[in-house]
Amino acid sequence: MYYEEIQAKIADLQAQAARVKQEEKAQAIDAARAMIASYGITAKDLGLDKAPKSKAGPKPGGKIPAKYKDPVSGALWSGRGKTPKWFNGSLNPSVYAI
Repeated sequence: MYYEEIQAKIADLQAQAARVKQEEKAQAIDAARAMIASYGITAKDLGLDKAPKSKAGPKPGGKIPAKYKDPVSGALWSGRGKTPKWFNGSLNPSVYAI
């Protein structure tokens, strides 16, 4: 058996698996709809009546206080993002600490 033959069989099996999955999904949806109708289940019963919660975390655009200051130019840096040229190569960052 050659590599190309194996790859062709893999492609055929993947296509077959996709078809079977789609058929099973349709059957599951039909069964769920039948049970919902039979028992009178509502979206509220399933907890689907609530709006999705917003993601937690910092809000974009918030300012971060500066931690370092260039004594020559007075430029500030928060310690995040690209390191400024005046700070590069500093062996003792505490010299610039605010």
